Amino acid sequence: MIWTIFRLGWLHLKRDRVALALTFILPIVFFSIFAAVFGDLDTEHLEALDTVLVLEDQGPTGERFATLLEQEPALRIQRVEAESINAARHFAVETIRQQEADVGIVIPVGFAAGLVESGEEAQAIEVLADSANPLVAELATGILGSVALRLTFEQLGVIEQSSGREALESPFTFEIADVVGNDTDKSAVAFFSAGIGVMFLLFAVSGRSGILIDEKESGVLRRILASRLGLGQLLLGHWLFLAVLGFVQVTVMFVWGWAAFGLDLWTADHLSGFVVMTAVSAAAAAAFGLFLASLCRTRIQLAGVSAVVILVMSALGGSMFPRYLMPEGLKKLGLLTFNAWALDGYQKVFWYETGLADLKPQVLVLLMVTVVFLLVTRMLAARLMRP
Repeated sequence: MIWTIFRLGWLHLKRDRVALALTFILPIVFFSIFAAVFGDLDTEHLEALDTVLVLEDQGPTGERFATLLEQEPALRIQRVEAESINAARHFAVETIRQQEADVGIVIPVGFAAGLVESGEEAQAIEVLADSANPLVAELATGILGSVALRLTFEQLGVIEQSSGREALESPFTFEIADVVGNDTDKSAVAFFSAGIGVMFLLFAVSGRSGILIDEKESGVLRRILASRLGLGQLLLGHWLFLAVLGFVQVTVMFVWGWAAFGLDLWTADHLSGFVVMTAVSAAAAAAFGLFLASLCRTRIQLAGVSAVVILVMSALGGSMFPRYLMPEGLKKLGLLTFNAWALDGYQKVFWYETGLADLKPQVLVLLMVTVVFLLVTRMLAARLMRP
């Protein structure tokens, strides 16, 4: 009897060729994605960091340090020219907040005080960064330390000839300043909650979209279409239900994030941005779910196809691990996924705290995705009428 049950299970799987293929394709796909991401995490594949440089120390030592930084291949330096030190620092901070640079470096007056016997304490060199990407700050600090060591050798070479003094350690110190997240637990929740929410939304909506297959198998679909209700109206009705259901589910999850983990949800900017992003994300996810259902002929196929597609999209789009860990090619590939655009929008709202106007690219792309998938679903829906 055990062997008979085993054979029945195999025959059911064998007859559904789509489910059979997905059973063996899914592990290969995921192995390839993770291998591509983490296999390139070495210094040979790291992109140069876009760096804004604020040179407050205009002396010869500061200029030499800036020159050495500009010669460093791991940094793409943009010097900040401003009327005042405060204006230059403000420009650097805003550049990082707008994601137009990876990191900022501020070389203050007195940073090299330890190189001479001035009796003054050396001022720390600041590394301005976004704590959402902790690897960048650590990498920049390591590069700074290497360049500072070269500067120390150069300067001490001159000093040793005149005084014979030797330095046993580098006189430079570094401080990392988070200019976006303020190093709070709430900020971390705000950054990573979006990835979980988007992936959950896709799974929830794709599961419910199987109602089309259920209606076909039970004969309800033909009876509905025999009435005055057209196929397009039926699909729009299901889409509206799935979109509203997805909106409510994501809302419940974010309210729980506020109640249990301190997610800052109830400010005017956060709440309005959340409503806009959740509405367009739920609409796009609902259209995508109906599209998957129109491609599949059975519930088993829908479960297998949706699992593969959603997990791959989540891996490439940033729901499973941050996209800044990915090689440049995979980052660009991730822009083809629903997740990447939705995550970027949510993170603009809760992490970078931008206004509604800055959400325009994400909103337009998700609305376009909604329309395209609804149109394609309508074209494929004729398959639902086949026996």
